[in-house]
Amino acid sequence: MIFSVGILYSIQKFLYFISNSTIKATEFNNAFQRYEATSPQIILEVTENCNWIQLDKNGNLTTTVRGKEIIEQKDMTYALRVQLKHMIEMNKPSWSYLIHKGRKEAFQYFPSNVKQCFKEAELMNSYDKEVIKWWDVLALAVRGKQLDTQLEIGRTGEELTLEYERKRVNFEPKWQSIESNLSGFDILSVVSSEDSTPLRIEVKASANVSNIHTFYLTRNEWNVAEVSENYLFYLWVLSESPKLFILDTEEMYNHIPINNGNGSWENLKISFTLEELTNLNKKRNEF
Repeated sequence: MIFSVGILYSIQKFLYFISNSTIKATEFNNAFQRYEATSPQIILEVTENCNWIQLDKNGNLTTTVRGKEIIEQKDMTYALRVQLKHMIEMNKPSWSYLIHKGRKEAFQYFPSNVKQCFKEAELMNSYDKEVIKWWDVLALAVRGKQLDTQLEIGRTGEELTLEYERKRVNFEPKWQSIESNLSGFDILSVVSSEDSTPLRIEVKASANVSNIHTFYLTRNEWNVAEVSENYLFYLWVLSESPKLFILDTEEMYNHIPINNGNGSWENLKISFTLEELTNLNKKRNEF
């Protein structure tokens, strides 16, 4: 599959063209020696392979539902994002299976032409909600899954943490989980507005309507927490007015299992009542 900024932009122009014109594939091929930045033949091949075009009952070129999705975007950058998503979902190139590890982790293994497409689509440095959702949806699609509620709840907790940290320390924190999910924490902030020592934050969120709130912890997250000088767990209980509960590694330690014999834990489920979380926060504020 061809990943080229010039060709994908040319295809956008082509899709606009056939949506407003009546022309057959042979007529298009013969009418243009080149179309924008590429040849008519390449445009026809790529658009057909990606299911962006079809023939109507008279044999004229027309856009499919997927093709219409591209030309209905508000600008060429958004259209490029749709094109990339379609192409990756359909073809699942080998490098796409790294996307779930985070965009910076995956990007280093992208071919140079693919890197250029992602940069042009403004997918690498933006924390815009639509960009974050684009990465989440694609990461799951490549692995044959749908965007689930738990992932959306987790992202909400991370967004609330970013907002909370901006106000707390008057500093722009780094959204680490978007760049890499191998780091063992979600947000990189600082200890305080007067102390720029790094603070690693692992974010958990629960939207349970009951009094029991369950959070999941990986062994990698705990390993990083144990060796980090400053590491906190931000536990969000999501409701009309989200509540934040902050635990340090010492408070979390009581809930961590001990490996025995040849066994070792990899993932952990921890459940708290709202009263337990409230009491933990009160104890923290006493010191």
